[in-house]
Amino acid sequence: MNNSTTLAEIQSKYQNCNLLIPAATSVQINPFYKCTVMEVVADTSEKSGDIFKVGSAKTGEDRNGKPVYKDVFSPAKPLLMKLATAAGIQFHPEHTTVYRENANTYVGKAFGAVRLPDGTFKTHPDTKRICLDDEEAKYRLEFMDKSIIGIHDWRAAKAAADMFKGEWKEDPEKLNQWNKPEKYYVIADCDREKYVERSVLVNMTLLRKTASEKAQTGAILRVIRALLGIKGTYLIEELQKPFAVPTVTFSPDYSDANVRQAMLQQGMNSMGNMFGTASAAPTISSSALFGDVVHEAFDPEDNLENPAFASDMPADEDGYAGKYQQNTPNAEPDYGSGQASQTAPQQEDNAGYFCDGCGAEINEKVYGYSINKFGRPLCMKCQKGAGK
Repeated sequence: MNNSTTLAEIQSKYQNCNLLIPAATSVQINPFYKCTVMEVVADTSEKSGDIFKVGSAKTGEDRNGKPVYKDVFSPAKPLLMKLATAAGIQFHPEHTTVYRENANTYVGKAFGAVRLPDGTFKTHPDTKRICLDDEEAKYRLEFMDKSIIGIHDWRAAKAAADMFKGEWKEDPEKLNQWNKPEKYYVIADCDREKYVERSVLVNMTLLRKTASEKAQTGAILRVIRALLGIKGTYLIEELQKPFAVPTVTFSPDYSDANVRQAMLQQGMNSMGNMFGTASAAPTISSSALFGDVVHEAFDPEDNLENPAFASDMPADEDGYAGKYQQNTPNAEPDYGSGQASQTAPQQEDNAGYFCDGCGAEINEKVYGYSINKFGRPLCMKCQKGAGK
C-alpha cells in the first residue's frame, strides 16, 4: 500500500477530527537510503494562530507609478512547532530551560539538533532575554510614536478612536485591499498622555504574567528558525504554499539479496580486522549492541552516543554547551577521543576493542553502538566522519 492510499484511508476514517500529522512521501533512493518529504500546510485564516501580521512591505508600483504595499506575516508558534516535528528537531532536556537572572529579567535558553541527510547532526543554541524594565521603556516609546504619527493598524485605530479624542487621516501613498487610501488615527494632544499610559499598563500587566513562558518559547522558536532557515516574513501567497521538509534516513532494503550480502560481508570484515582469524570472538551482550531505548541525540548517562551535542569546548558552570561557552580549567575528559579512562574498571572494559579507522582503543559500549550503527568498530572521532 503506497503512502497516498494510506493517507486517504486515515483522512476518511478520521474525517470529523483535526488531523495534526503532516502528509509524507517516502522514496527509496537506493538500496540503503530512503528520502522522506514531510509537507506542512499553514492555516492562513485570520484567527488560525499559525501566522501573525508584522507590517507591510512595498511589492511594486501600479500603472500610475504609485507604490503598492502588501501585508507581510511571520510564522507563529503553532506553525513553527509543526515544522520542527516534521523535521525531527530534538531539544536537549537539560539545556532547554529558563531561569530568573534578577527581579526583572528572565532568560530562556534552548539547545536543538536536527539530523542532516548525511547522517550527522546540525546543532544550534540560542537564548531569549526579557527584561521588564527594558520592555516598559520600549512600549512607552512605541505608543508615544503612534500617538503622534498615527495608529495605522485598523483594529487598534478603531479601538483608540472609541476611547480617546483625535482625528482620522488618510495616507494617499498606501492603498488598502479595496484600492483606497489607508486611514489612520492620530491621538489629540489633550489625550496623548492618557493613551500612552494606558497602553503601557495593559501590555506590561500581560507581560509580567507571561515573561517566563515568553523567554522559554522565544529561545525554542529561535532555534527552530535557525535550524530550518525560516525567513522572518512572508507574503500571504508564499504561506499558502505547503512547507516541504525533506529528510534522508539510513533504511536498508533487506528484501534485496545484495543488501543482505553486503551487510553480512561488512560485519565479517570488521570482525576479521579486529580479531584476525580467531575461531571464537567475545560475546557481546544485547544491551551493549543495541543500547538503552534513548534518542541518540540525548544520552543522559554520558556522551558516548551523543554526536549531536558533542562540543570541542568545555561547558560553562550551567552546563550550557555551544557558542555561549567559556573555557574552564576543569573541563570534562573527551570521551569521544577513544582514549581509555584512568579508572581500573573502565580499563578492563576497554580490553580487546580497537577502532577500525585509527586503531585507538575503545570500550565495549562504543564498540556495540558502532557495530549496530556503522557495521564496524569506530571510535567517536571516526564515527563523526563515517556518515560523510
